[in-house]
Amino acid sequence: MRAVPLLLFSLSVQLAFSQWDLRFDPAVPVTRQGATLDLAWAGGLNSAQISEIDLNSDGLRDLVFFDHAYSFPSGHKITTLLRTSAAEGTGAYVPTRVYDNVPPLNLLHDWALFRDYNCDGKVDIFSYTQAGFGVWKNVTDEDGLAFEQVSPLVYSGYVSPSGAVTFANLFISQVDMPGIDDIDGDGDLDIITFSLLGTFVEYHKNLSMETYGTCDSLKFEVRNKCWGFFAENFNNNSVTLNSPCSFNVPSPEFRPQTEADPEDDEDDRAHAGSTLTTLDMDGDGDKEVLVGDISFNNLVGLYNGGSVNYAFMMQEDTLFPSYDESVNITVFPAAFHLDVDHDGRRDLLVTPNASSLSHDHRSVLHYRNMGTDASPVFDFMQDNLFQERMLELGLGAIPVAFDENGDGLMDLIVSNHGYYQSGGNYVGKMALLRNVGSASSPAFEMVTDDWMGLSTSGIGLSMHPAFTDLDGDGDKDMYIGDLQGRLHYYRNNATGPQASFQLQQANITDAGGTQIDVGQFAAPYFHNLDGDDLQDLLIGERNGNVNYYRNTGTASTPQWTLVNENLGGVSTVEWINVTGHAVPAIFVNDQGEREMVLGSESGGIYRYTGIEGNIDGTWTRQDTAWRGIDDGARSAFCLHDFTGDGQLDLVIGNYRGGLSFWRSDELTTVANETRPEPMFRMAPNPARDLVELTIDKPAVGGAWVLRDVTGKEVLRESARAQRTVISLAGLVEGVYLVQFDGATPRPAQRLVIIR
Repeated sequence: MRAVPLLLFSLSVQLAFSQWDLRFDPAVPVTRQGATLDLAWAGGLNSAQISEIDLNSDGLRDLVFFDHAYSFPSGHKITTLLRTSAAEGTGAYVPTRVYDNVPPLNLLHDWALFRDYNCDGKVDIFSYTQAGFGVWKNVTDEDGLAFEQVSPLVYSGYVSPSGAVTFANLFISQVDMPGIDDIDGDGDLDIITFSLLGTFVEYHKNLSMETYGTCDSLKFEVRNKCWGFFAENFNNNSVTLNSPCSFNVPSPEFRPQTEADPEDDEDDRAHAGSTLTTLDMDGDGDKEVLVGDISFNNLVGLYNGGSVNYAFMMQEDTLFPSYDESVNITVFPAAFHLDVDHDGRRDLLVTPNASSLSHDHRSVLHYRNMGTDASPVFDFMQDNLFQERMLELGLGAIPVAFDENGDGLMDLIVSNHGYYQSGGNYVGKMALLRNVGSASSPAFEMVTDDWMGLSTSGIGLSMHPAFTDLDGDGDKDMYIGDLQGRLHYYRNNATGPQASFQLQQANITDAGGTQIDVGQFAAPYFHNLDGDDLQDLLIGERNGNVNYYRNTGTASTPQWTLVNENLGGVSTVEWINVTGHAVPAIFVNDQGEREMVLGSESGGIYRYTGIEGNIDGTWTRQDTAWRGIDDGARSAFCLHDFTGDGQLDLVIGNYRGGLSFWRSDELTTVANETRPEPMFRMAPNPARDLVELTIDKPAVGGAWVLRDVTGKEVLRESARAQRTVISLAGLVEGVYLVQFDGATPRPAQRLVIIR
């Protein structure tokens, strides 16, 4: 299965429909309280399962966050961070969208863990399929990252009391997270997972080494139905140690020294969801386990008092790690054991495994390993690793362009569904991202996360703003749609360029005096649809359709007359859902004709044509994944020429509370029709004093060249091996193009220098 790079996919769409090209640009500067958010446009994180993999074959382990913050298939989305340096620390990562459409990364759902099962040094993928899991082998070569499925559903041999073996799917619940590790130390990957009836953990031994003498197969058999001989209690997430197991397989591996109680049975117990993370916590070579439970906020640590060949949990830490700050996640914690700071010692990251009722903007707990890799000591560092460097707005992000301070530069007003509050409540807010750049080089400052104090306005969750001049005084007023499907009018009473809004009318009514109510999740958008020079009102809603209210009033006193509850017959409802969360926008294409694009519940951007001369008819759906861009569930976006090239740029938000920036202008001084994946990396970007440049192959006789936006060369320095550090001293703040000049030139990339 060969991956198609995202940039090439975008180009093919461009050639088919338009000369308008959009490319992800993570380097548009964003600051908050004076600090640069170098991961600003990464897209947010809510309920992420975290794995390591070398995505670009540079020898450095990158990070994949598989986020399942919304129902499948809408909200299951990967976020990829490329490691840019071998130096220690968590700062050397940059977001990339190159791998978004590499199968199966764009198809994963429910749970996904990345492990090297065949010992070839390339990390493979284990992911839920149906009452079990499939495996995809990493077949990356010189053409780039790629996977092929080796098993759509992995089987295991289940041993009966008589010793007969029956093969069936290795059951793992979609809400569980299994332990995938070399449990018995023989070199191949085994599986531990809670059984179908729960309470006890099954040990599925991989017989690859025993059967073939290699680790490259997936040949499992249940060798213990009560691995570790502990039982999770029915009423809470504590465990009973040294629990008997009368229903075990004959002659189980890792058998306890005590005799089983024949009266004990697991059938009277239940299991609703758990996470299992195996690791050696005491340096004796056998595996301990961390257990998270769907109804609780803590991790339970179980210490193995046996050996590699005799797993027997003898000690319980109900507030792991009790020697430091205990894990405290609102519900259903999951732990991930990986070296996130590249110091050779695997750390512990803990996230919520639930898709709701979690601290959505503070949901990546980092426990740094202060001991050794073999005998870790975890020290709590922070609860928002990577998130504090992102635009992370909690649950949901709805960006709308509006020049809030009247300086001629378009700012961003970004609303959300809400921020999680203690007790399971949410509070909806709007953030102000002020554009402090220039007409051709946008840069944003996050001024506040509660613009106008709207969190206390009473409007509630999922506020959706729209701006136009409703009273004919020359400045833009605001409508806010709400979760209940209603609209609220805020008049702009500014006497100068700075906007100043005051509530004019709650619950807007139509021309007949009836309160406008489109059901739920009103997404208003102003557009002169009928060509009469009056702004009409289009309202998307939860059901996936768009309501058309024609302005039958005047330029200073609008009156809204409902014309059509299903404008153009557009719909963003997927076959698997009954809702669509339509968020409409209209632009003019290269042929001078209008097209409608819509954000959706599924995350894809829908596109409709056939509007001209057909306002009352049915429009033509051209695609449901415009440009191949999919930021995940509840996509919402704004279109505006932030880069001043005459083409619209795109800022898109998602239900994870993040944003991404897609620019339309060329990043190279010479047009490049094939747009290959960049073959060198820069970090940090934005940069201040130094920038490290890393090339894909040794640079022999080449040089790094920096040019300003006019194409003038401002710096040239000889390349040194594969990594070169360049001083930026003497260069003024602004945007530069960086290019490798050698026997095999590389396409230029954009570098932002800040002072």
